[in-house]
Amino acid sequence: MHHALAEFFALFSSNFLQGTPEVPPFTARLVGTSIEVTLQAGEVGTTIIRQRGSALYLLAGRLWAEARASEGHGLRCLLPTLTPYPLSFSTQWDNWQNLQQAALPAVGRIALALDDDAHEEAVLLLRHVLDVDSGYWLELERAVPNGLRKEVLAKLSELEERTRSTSSLGGHLKALAPHAGSSDPRERLFVAKHYRSTTKHLSNDNHLTFMKNTQPALEAWLKEGDGAVFETAVGIAEMIGYKLFERSAYAEAEPWLSAARDAGIASAELLRARWECRLYRGDARAAAEDWRAAEPIDDPAHGLSLGFFHRGDRQDRRAMGLARVARSLGKLAGGEDPCRDRPKTRKAKAVSETERSSLLATACVLAEEAVALVDERARGDEARARAGQGVTDRGFEARIFASRALVREGSGDSAGALDDYRRARALATAAGLSWQGDLHGEDIRRLERSGKENGGAIPESFDPDWFLASERSDDERSRAAAVWCAQPWRVVPGARERGASIPIAFALVKAIVDHSAALWKLGEADGVKLPDRLELAQRARPLLDRFADRRDADRLESVLDDAHEIAFDVLPRHEKAERAGFFAFLRALGDAEAIDEERVLSALGDDAWSRVRRHLEARLDKLDPLRDVFDATVHAGAPMEAVVAALAATQQLFRNDWASFATPRPAWVKLAEPLDRADAAKLAPALIELIRREQSVPGHYGLARLPAKSLWPLFYAWHPSTEAFLIEVLAGKLDNGKSLSSTQRKTRHECLSWFADEKKLAKLGAALAKRGR
Repeated sequence: MHHALAEFFALFSSNFLQGTPEVPPFTARLVGTSIEVTLQAGEVGTTIIRQRGSALYLLAGRLWAEARASEGHGLRCLLPTLTPYPLSFSTQWDNWQNLQQAALPAVGRIALALDDDAHEEAVLLLRHVLDVDSGYWLELERAVPNGLRKEVLAKLSELEERTRSTSSLGGHLKALAPHAGSSDPRERLFVAKHYRSTTKHLSNDNHLTFMKNTQPALEAWLKEGDGAVFETAVGIAEMIGYKLFERSAYAEAEPWLSAARDAGIASAELLRARWECRLYRGDARAAAEDWRAAEPIDDPAHGLSLGFFHRGDRQDRRAMGLARVARSLGKLAGGEDPCRDRPKTRKAKAVSETERSSLLATACVLAEEAVALVDERARGDEARARAGQGVTDRGFEARIFASRALVREGSGDSAGALDDYRRARALATAAGLSWQGDLHGEDIRRLERSGKENGGAIPESFDPDWFLASERSDDERSRAAAVWCAQPWRVVPGARERGASIPIAFALVKAIVDHSAALWKLGEADGVKLPDRLELAQRARPLLDRFADRRDADRLESVLDDAHEIAFDVLPRHEKAERAGFFAFLRALGDAEAIDEERVLSALGDDAWSRVRRHLEARLDKLDPLRDVFDATVHAGAPMEAVVAALAATQQLFRNDWASFATPRPAWVKLAEPLDRADAAKLAPALIELIRREQSVPGHYGLARLPAKSLWPLFYAWHPSTEAFLIEVLAGKLDNGKSLSSTQRKTRHECLSWFADEKKLAKLGAALAKRGR
């Protein structure tokens, strides 16, 4: 056992700690279910460390804390994490996996030593380290001693069956909760491991609800104070603490971070997360202590939490933390909870003016310090970007300026906020992450419009939210419908000179700005001299901002995804000569006095325009199906009440799955009922044509089966001629040759029976009866 422990301690150090010191001299013996290690602590005598045999990670962490006490870390345990997913990573940390694989032979020998006097502890140790209950590498079975193999690898059938009975996170918790307090430690370990796995996948679910559901079991496991279940529980507390922290649930995150810290987790990033929590609740002294305590800790597991793509030093990390807290306090001052998972209640206490002023004052101090820490560095990063160097890892700087913008706006400094948002967008462009090309553009445009009356003007293009707004009058809607339905949004001009009728120039320039970092790098490799990337992006902003909030531009951009690749042979796989046309286009934009639609289209060239036009013409039915419904209803001469009904009902159909619903819910029925005011002889055929068209458009998984919900509007815009179409649906002629599952057949049958019964459709009823037989 001594040799096995020495091997485990050495592997622990090489994977979990910085530096590779030799394992200090020690002796070890078994005391019941525990391993007692006696360590010579210099001239002051010996130190005795005792830990249950199934808690080897804590044992190793405590040994190394004593062995390296002279380094001045002041910790009782040097253990950076007790979860394979530190900092709530969604993928397993390599060092954890490396230790798990390399240490199993030693762990197996330790388990054999435990087996004689503490058999159950030996089994728990191997099940814990091998992760038997939450999935493990099959080749690791070889490390399990033969005498223990059967029990270590045994499946807990009843519990496994419970986990298979549900796929949702909440379902897993509910299914296993009765066994969380089992007297059988193997069952408790099984539940704890599954809770840990479930916590790993916590992403879009409500984090506060998840915490509430796991809290009773987790608190009970933490009270065990030692052993495999305790170690697993500490890892879960660590993960939940980080996830709540990332969700800005500071009050809820801090106790779990503290629980992990108190159990022995020596993580600098855990302390920095708690530092932010304490700053948020106004405990500056305790926060400062956490920041100082994080300085000397080895932390190879976590590094600095600046974001998935970002890198920096402690100064950057401090700036990011200050900015996050400032933003959260700024939101709180504005009456908004920074944690989006917290339920909104009518009884929520309003923020008083005194509280608001205090929150903003604190937020301002934090935001100013954050900006001061990165301002000079950000200027240098912009200069590096202009010189063609990659600064993607510095993208976090944009968030820091955006945080100060939010605080400034809350304090009434709209001009300062606008400056900061513009700086944030420029830094995001410099960083060059393609999906952040217009980061904070919406805030910029909102502030630029602030105080400017639009005089009740109709939006330039189709805007369903404006149209459906409760304050909108029928007269406004009628005028808007007249304008929008006259627009040739489904017509692609044959000549590029007339291309301004649809926002193709916007889609093309936006794609170039979004991917500018990669494109300029490609140009450099081709030896092409291009205009200043950041300057060109800045000059393109008036064009981009004009269309950025318009639905027609957004929909067109989605159909012309990466429009520059459609128009030109610009990908790295193309030959240098093939890319020459694209770089000539970029130089033409750089030389232009202004980057507007006319200049973009004139520089595009006929070949590039033809490629864009052909691509778009082949996908017109994907462009805006909701606008197709709007146009069809207006052109059918429907009264405005019916137009509103068609638009609102269809919008909800697009937003919700409802695949298993045969008939609509009452709330949707209320939206759709006014369709019966329209001339069904005109509207019903138009809606049927739209259904046929929609079924001919491939989705993500190709051509689709017809969902029952697509038929619902026909029930309210009813015309007798629709019965023939429903019989086609029953025969499967709208399913693109695909067969239905038993559930889909049942839903289809119930939907059509609803039509047949309510509309007294004899032919459809007979066809249903025949098919039923």
